[in-house]
Amino acid sequence: MKHEILEEVWRVRDEISAECGHDLKKLAAMLRREEVKYGARLARLPIRRAKPHAASRVREEPPRYGRKPGRKA
Repeated sequence: MKHEILEEVWRVRDEISAECGHDLKKLAAMLRREEVKYGARLARLPIRRAKPHAASRVREEPPRYGRKPGRKA
């Protein structure tokens, strides 16, 4: 069953590619036209912003170098 589904996906992919003459620019233009036709049926996901990385934050005081507190030399 799984192979049948994959084979159908690959067949449709090849048909769509052949319709565009295997040209990526023509494929992109076709997808844009389809998006205009069926835009109301497409999912619109909210934009997710990346959380700031801990290393990008400004430190209040410089890191301490040397002997760690509580350790004997």
